[in-house]
This record gives sequence, structure tokens and C-alpha cells, in this order.
Amino acid sequence: MNVEINFQDVPKGSNKKAKVTLAGSATNVEKAKTVINNIIMYNHDELTHPGEVHEELDIEPWAYRYLIGSKGSEMKHIQHNWKVRVNIPREHSTNEKVIIVGEPDNVSRAKAYCEKLVWSAENNSKGRDKADNATADPWGDEEPEEEWMKGYMYKR
Repeated sequence: MNVEINFQDVPKGSNKKAKVTLAGSATNVEKAKTVINNIIMYNHDELTHPGEVHEELDIEPWAYRYLIGSKGSEMKHIQHNWKVRVNIPREHSTNEKVIIVGEPDNVSRAKAYCEKLVWSAENNSKGRDKADNATADPWGDEEPEEEWMKGYMYKR
């Protein structure tokens, strides 16, 4: 591309934006700008990662934990099984959506798996809110009181 890129030094841990200077011909500088913006926004560009595509998933922040899994197990599973990169947004991310980057067929399969994970998290309730027969009596329905039972019954 024949473009020179200079970054301003910013101390680590600082939330300040860094100044980036591009030098070269006008067309090459514009190409470099689009490549840099695509890398910042989508973590890839066709020029730097040929053949890769990205998909954006609009997932609520409460559901990120289901994509990450216990100790990152679900994230590792997705990334290694389909050979994709999954990027979950953080506080200062430019893109507020979950991004999956990789080969086109792998990205579509990983996207379907992620959507299934989120759907099951929304629709499968566990614990106290479980809406099955957890409140039903495990011994079954009461039978009618017989005469011999009266001596054992506790009256309040």
C-alpha cells in the first residue's frame, strides 16, 4: 500500500484515544483508513485476512456468560470446533455486537450454534423458577381418611 503509519505514544491503562497519522498518496491513505477502521470495528479486513468474513450477533449482555461458559469452556469449544474467532464486546469496544470471524461456512455454523445457546438460555429455566411439577407432591394425591388413621392424625 505504500502508506506510512505513525502512532502517538499513550501510557498503558489510559483511556485516552491515540492519534494515528497516515502518510502517502491520497488513494492509498483512504484504503489504509478503511482497512484500519474495519480491523477496529470487525477485527479483520479482506486485505489483511483474505477469504474471511464476519457475522454480527445482537446478543443481550446478560447472555454473554452462556457464550463464554464456565472458565471459557464454551468459547474455546466454539473457536476450536469451527476454527473461528468470537469477539464479545467490552466497555470501550467500538462495536457493541458479538462478532464471529472466520471462513464463511464455519462462521455460519458457529453463528447457528451461538444462537441456539442463547435461545436455550432464554427458554430453559432452572432452579426456583422451574415451571415443571417440582411443586407437586412426590408421594401422589391424598387418599380419603380411614377410621384406623384417626389415632395417628395431628390436629392443629
